[in-house]
Amino acid sequence: MMRRKIPFSVKTERVLELFAKQIYQSPLALLRENTQNAYDAILQREHLEGAFEGRIEITVEGEYITIEDNGIGMTADQVRDHYWRAGSSGKDTDEARAAGVVGTFGIGAMASFGIADELVVETESTATKRRTWSRAILSELSLNDDCIDLEEIAPTGNPGTKVTAHVMEEYRHQIGKAETYLTQFVRFLDPAVKLNGKRLSGQRMADVVPRPAERWRREERSCRIGPRLVADVSMIVSRNAEIWLGLGNVIWSGREIAGSVTLLSNRSALQTYRSGFGLATATVSSVYGLGGVADLRMLQPTAGREALTAESAQLLQSMMSEIDEFVSKCLASEAECDASPGFLTWVANRKRFDMCGHITIEIQPGDRITLNEVKDLSSQRRVLLYGAADRDLVALHASEDVPVLVLAPRGPRRRCQRQFLTQFCNIKEIQDAPTVHKRIPIGDLTVAQSALKYRIEAILERDYFLKQTAVQFGKITHGLPLLTTQKNNIVELTFDPDSETVSLMLSLYDNEYSAFGSMAKDYVRSIIFPRVAEYVPSSQRQGAEAFLKAIRRSREVFEYEDTDLGSLPQVWADYQSGRIDVKQAVQQSMAAARLDVQIVDHSTTASVEEIVPDVVANQGMMREATLGEVTLDALPAVNRLDVSTDAKLLMINREDPALSGYRCFVAITKRARTEVGEFFLQPHKTSVVWGGQRVLFIFVHQSGRFGLYYDLQTRGTIAEEADGGPYPTCTIVLKNQIYIPVPDAITAGFVPSAGERKRFEIRHDFLRVDAGADV
Repeated sequence: MMRRKIPFSVKTERVLELFAKQIYQSPLALLRENTQNAYDAILQREHLEGAFEGRIEITVEGEYITIEDNGIGMTADQVRDHYWRAGSSGKDTDEARAAGVVGTFGIGAMASFGIADELVVETESTATKRRTWSRAILSELSLNDDCIDLEEIAPTGNPGTKVTAHVMEEYRHQIGKAETYLTQFVRFLDPAVKLNGKRLSGQRMADVVPRPAERWRREERSCRIGPRLVADVSMIVSRNAEIWLGLGNVIWSGREIAGSVTLLSNRSALQTYRSGFGLATATVSSVYGLGGVADLRMLQPTAGREALTAESAQLLQSMMSEIDEFVSKCLASEAECDASPGFLTWVANRKRFDMCGHITIEIQPGDRITLNEVKDLSSQRRVLLYGAADRDLVALHASEDVPVLVLAPRGPRRRCQRQFLTQFCNIKEIQDAPTVHKRIPIGDLTVAQSALKYRIEAILERDYFLKQTAVQFGKITHGLPLLTTQKNNIVELTFDPDSETVSLMLSLYDNEYSAFGSMAKDYVRSIIFPRVAEYVPSSQRQGAEAFLKAIRRSREVFEYEDTDLGSLPQVWADYQSGRIDVKQAVQQSMAAARLDVQIVDHSTTASVEEIVPDVVANQGMMREATLGEVTLDALPAVNRLDVSTDAKLLMINREDPALSGYRCFVAITKRARTEVGEFFLQPHKTSVVWGGQRVLFIFVHQSGRFGLYYDLQTRGTIAEEADGGPYPTCTIVLKNQIYIPVPDAITAGFVPSAGERKRFEIRHDFLRVDAGADV
């Protein structure tokens, strides 16, 4: 048989597109990419021939990696035109998509040549029954010459493909992580996937998302979950309102989606798959903390497989919004809704107080009673309501003839109770509202009191757009240090000058004026804002939409234009002219395309005390005033716009108190700060989820209508196990930097050791949370 040479070909425009989508060149990506190609070949053979026993054998030994499958195989033309042609894919066809293939990017040999210097491909096609052998050596590749060996050899009658890679010496030490790395992608595949004889596949998704102890169950085929989502539903709820949800035969916006979704409350992290092959860890906003696995053929990975496209992330979020509503409506008719914080939050946010009939409330004399029972009771006799904390007052009024209902002390439960009772029951409330007496006239204010009044009003107007505010001083009943009321569209804030925190503020003005300004900012953020949040314009629908439109106008939609590609065209021009080889072109292209990269080392690490020394001290002073409470509600950022620093990582020493529970803060990139930095000037909630080499931050605007995701990818391991959830907001905004907080559990993944350079690749974009938001 005759051996001939064929050219190594690059489809330049497609390669530029792939690099522009930020391919992540993990040293182990060769394993993932070729295993996924092998799985796709098995799927295509199954689609054409019917069920057969597919297998993928992977061998990692010394300096060689081998991936062998018994799939559809390739013809000589397919090897030439697709495998060795970067950016071209033989799977980008309707038939291949019908088979459920995972990848259509056509990365082919390009991914392998990131860590290998020689590739040998031996393949036999089920279509032609012919066998082809091919080999490429990195140092010999050229666009201008025939440089790849291609030879037809004797067939064996065993279709499939075998890829053998010779790994470059600098990457061999990482091959030992192959099993852990590869398992996350193949563990749910039906075909046997073996690594050095050990099977990695065959696990069941149901084992990863276990069912809770069943209190009640709902099963329904073709269930209308929401306006766009229809699916076969299996729902299990436990006695303590733990929720398990399985969706199959999914239809979205009238389009059938092959696959399934399995969710469990209080999980947050969502492992995503396509045809059973692992894609990436995603996070979605759910009041129930729903997480688990989503195996949907509609999901699209980025070219590097390390993340989902923005469209796929948005699809999952939109589905989750409809699932949250469906779960809430199911719970509303069951007693378990009373044990579900997520249900209370959803009802309060959506103002669906008509669904609160099974929520309970304290009644004296007695224990607890449902709001539906209160509705019946109040139609028959007199019932009183008390919303404060004076138990003596409850005992004074309560009797068998005239019972007293006691509102929950705080949170969405209190709001749900009060709104249901107001709208649907005949209740008289015991008046015990705090009032102001001995108000101090403006003319009698001290200089320090006048300064504090002016400073608070100015901060509320400048930072929170609360223009109609009036700060006053006086004695308040019930021992309160601060009382907030609204009168004639003016928000009135009355402070007791003798209370601990107000006394501290006044003392700072008189004795340590240099600390007064920053302390006032933190005082407004920590103590005043939670009491006036509902009056802040951006917390309301109209204000949120106005802010969103404004920030979108100031931010160009992020696309890789020619100017963004930097030196990519020049890199490939240099390669075509022979000035650099393929390996250099790949490396230079990766560097040019990944513009949004954060490098952290010791030279870019500083202490919080060094940069903003007053922030930690101020929190310590106010800790008693806030009763040590940690809130997950929306909060403003810690604002120090007069401070500048080049540090990319801020740390708090272990011997000093943590800031809202954090000791590590990482700066967002310059690009992110330019494009979406204004978002962080608005009060927001914070969620963090992580797994493997990725950390995803989700920030939700206080209106609940839209959010921002910030996705960090590193070459090291952040955490072996996926985890995360809601965290306190503690963003720090300086003149030239914005820092987001890093939970203690993953701080080690951000802090560089001596001589180490931490490299993070960044993706960010807006994310709809409320389906009505136009993001």
